[in-house]
Amino acid sequence: MRGGKRTGAGRKKKPDHLRRELVTIRLPQWMISQLKNNGEIGYLIENQLAKKDFLDLPDDYDIDS
Repeated sequence: MRGGKRTGAGRKKKPDHLRRELVTIRLPQWMISQLKNNGEIGYLIENQLAKKDFLDLPDDYDIDS
């Protein structure tokens, strides 16, 4: 047998409250340049907000995911 669907294969879906949603923000150009040099902007901002105790994180949220 070759290819096709297999039961249990693939990545499991995240719960609705952990799914990422596109949000547009305006930042100064110098900030964008520095963020791009350090990695992907969305993940950098998410990690910083999660680590700074700025938000109440859900119990099942993993900062490194």
